[in-house]
Amino acid sequence: MSENIQPLQLNRQTLGSFLPLFKTLIPPEPAALAGVYQAEFVGPAWLRKTAPLSLALGGLSGWWGKAFDGQGHGDNILRRRGSFLRVLPMVVGLAQSRLDGKEGITISYPAGSPFPWPWIVDEVRRLDPTTLLGMTLATLDWAPKIAFPFLLHYRENIDGL
Repeated sequence: MSENIQPLQLNRQTLGSFLPLFKTLIPPEPAALAGVYQAEFVGPAWLRKTAPLSLALGGLSGWWGKAFDGQGHGDNILRRRGSFLRVLPMVVGLAQSRLDGKEGITISYPAGSPFPWPWIVDEVRRLDPTTLLGMTLATLDWAPKIAFPFLLHYRENIDGL
């Protein structure tokens, strides 16, 4: 993890403080992502409280995390009624970051995915050996370039996945 910030401090940060942190982090290799990651909303209280609603409006009610196959694909994971569901397939690859121009991991959603996902990307970088800092942003030219942070924590032995 970055020496400057501890996990509990992330929820005391302003939205604007995540981009400078993200820029200091190193992207993982795509193959090293293989596995299941549990999501955690981070940032100011208003963001942590509205993020689940925003995802529900996009069809991801009960969003639990992401699963990566290590070969350029993955799925979002929902938890509903105690069961895990894999939904909304993702494409994972190396691309130039929209946030700082460095090459890194970009998660995108194929054409034909439900609205708004074809116009959304997640960029991820390693916060510590088992945690990724993700930044979600819209790719539309007219959309504000605001990135919303989240964490992905690697998990082993998740029943039902």
